[in-house]
Amino acid sequence: MGLVDPQVLVVGSGPAGLVLALTLAQNGIPVRIIEKLDSFHNSQRGAGIQARSLELFKFLGVYDEIVTDSIPLLPVRNYKFPGGRETESIHSLLAPDVDATPDIPFPNPRMLGQDRIEAILRSHLTKLGVEIERSTELVKFQQDSNGVTAEILKRNLDNQEIRETAHFNFLVGADGARGVTRKQLGLTFLGESTSNHVLIGDLFIKGLTSDVFHNWRPSAKEMIILRPTETEGLFYGVLSTTDPSDFPKISASKESLQEFINKTTTRDDIILESIRTLAEFGPNIRMVNKFSEGRAFVVGDAAHVHSPAGGQGMNSSIQDSFNLGWKLSLVCKNVSPLSILDTYNDERLPVIQAMLAKTTEVHNKLMQSDIKDKAAWDRPKSLNQLRVNFRWSSILVDEQVEDHEDAKVVARNAYGSETDDKLRAGDRAPDAPDLVDTNSNQKTSFYSIFKPTHHTALLFNPPASELPAILESLATWPSGSVKPVVVLPQGAGTTQDVDVAKDVLLLEDRDGHAYNSYKQIVDGGFPIVIVRPDGVIGGITKGPEGVKAYHEKLFVV
Repeated sequence: MGLVDPQVLVVGSGPAGLVLALTLAQNGIPVRIIEKLDSFHNSQRGAGIQARSLELFKFLGVYDEIVTDSIPLLPVRNYKFPGGRETESIHSLLAPDVDATPDIPFPNPRMLGQDRIEAILRSHLTKLGVEIERSTELVKFQQDSNGVTAEILKRNLDNQEIRETAHFNFLVGADGARGVTRKQLGLTFLGESTSNHVLIGDLFIKGLTSDVFHNWRPSAKEMIILRPTETEGLFYGVLSTTDPSDFPKISASKESLQEFINKTTTRDDIILESIRTLAEFGPNIRMVNKFSEGRAFVVGDAAHVHSPAGGQGMNSSIQDSFNLGWKLSLVCKNVSPLSILDTYNDERLPVIQAMLAKTTEVHNKLMQSDIKDKAAWDRPKSLNQLRVNFRWSSILVDEQVEDHEDAKVVARNAYGSETDDKLRAGDRAPDAPDLVDTNSNQKTSFYSIFKPTHHTALLFNPPASELPAILESLATWPSGSVKPVVVLPQGAGTTQDVDVAKDVLLLEDRDGHAYNSYKQIVDGGFPIVIVRPDGVIGGITKGPEGVKAYHEKLFVV
């Protein structure tokens, strides 16, 4: 694929840019991804992977590597003063780990350094023929109704500058808060800067166990948190002091940082072996007024920045990209109108507004509370992002809902904390394991079928008299854009009288998980559930007319 007539230019190779590029590449869309830096990131920042992001990684085909390399989210050990050795308390950052269920297969967060996450994503891009162009930056761009013309500056190994002008159908800025994309688009970036400056870094340390986050807080302004990582002996550190102007002196050398660690922890047995990264960090809480202008878009830190407390940053960023990626793919294939790209902004803007409010609340509670206060470490369950939804979106069809609520009211519950347990269009689609392919007798699951390359039409044993019309309606969709899946109820086996085409997957819900997960919908008389390429329910309908209505919202008729 590489540089053969790329349709999309992705600026920035962090997690957001890589997920976007991978989503496009898996859809067969020629993509070019450039990176201003001459080397890839080597830090732990953005290490927390929430439950919903694990599901996304499953759809993208990178889940197994992520889980193999990552570690569980560990509890926090708070140390008593004076002395800094005795345990004051131990708290979980979230609720204790829970067992997986058929509908939620990956309920517990994982920890993996951003550098390793990026390396895994890059390896999958390489397999698809896409390489990141390093030492290459976007200088400026112009756009019109036909596309975007970008001026690109590349530095070769001799540090010579090579300028290039290239044309693309679309441009996506994943170039961070200081990147040029947002600025040239003229998007606002309103918010506030916090006064809680800290030092953050990756530190190789001896003398500490790797089973907990270690936290010392001798006073309200002094703090050292050392979080174990997937690399033996490497800890991610967050350090604060009474006077942030001391940070340059503290970080001037390994010896000065060791002295600070000894003083703050009141211990001399924590040995700083080496420093991989160390920098001052002050959380900003800002977001754009909109996520796009014309044919140019922003994702991730280019669109929103906030406190890392709560572990939402990297997760929200890659979910921006996943939401945009499948829609861009359909437009690039000329099967969907440009107007569906407006729903990227319409769907993600309320989610990010809610996310900024939640992370700011968590940050303030952590920085202002006493170490003995368990509430300082509590995290709302909604941070797993499993209830993040788009129920207000204009491209949904939900025949369960007769009178649609005001979209602005529904959007205020974007994180789903006030949502009942009823499944609606716009919600995350539940998984179901142990489904048996009646043709091969092999087991599969919904999450093994959901992909960013196609919609999945789940047909829960619709009446045999209506099935041909439903399949005929699905057959009018663009080639390869939908995978019809007939789900037979438990006990149906291969004796069920169902005549389906060869390209229709016929499954038996042998253990009843699928019908249980979607019970409310199926029992309500809505046997058709259309799942979008991002694993979100796009349509809930009774028959072929509903399938047609969804088709008309999304595709060129």
